[in-house]
Amino acid sequence: MKAGEKTINLLACIALVLSTGFGVKALELWNERQLAVEQTQKLQEQMTQQIRFADEHSDYKTYKIKLLDKQKKLEQQVEHNLNLNNILQRLQKQAQAQSIQLSSMQLEGKPMPLQHGLQLQTVKISAVGDFYSLLRWLRQAERDGCKVKELRLHSDMQAKEVLKMDISLEFHTEN
Repeated sequence: MKAGEKTINLLACIALVLSTGFGVKALELWNERQLAVEQTQKLQEQMTQQIRFADEHSDYKTYKIKLLDKQKKLEQQVEHNLNLNNILQRLQKQAQAQSIQLSSMQLEGKPMPLQHGLQLQTVKISAVGDFYSLLRWLRQAERDGCKVKELRLHSDMQAKEVLKMDISLEFHTEN
């Protein structure tokens, strides 16, 4: 090879190495810029959320009143759920005492508000037992304030003394 060709090859290699180095450096700078843009976007979102929170809660007294209202509603809901749970447990215990098997117990819909802080709740129950036990259990439920809304009796031909009863009971709970 001639000296001129060697020089050209050497310069081409140097140019290739320099362009590769510049390309790698450009890629690194582009990645850093992308990270910086993502961090800036995250900071802008956080700042927007903080500004929105500050705007919503600029009046501390109003914010405190809202929180107290939420707390009061949650406490009422807990009290209502406990009362409802107690009624359902009482129905279950009374059924067990009468040798009745409850195969399902399901609340039906939302409670309907009534006067004086009361609500009307409906529960659907499927029970299996003999006729007189079912009758005694229903009488006890009515004495405890439940009202029979709907009642269906089903007889099994193989076990004549055993009946299946689908019933809808209504009862009042405190709001």
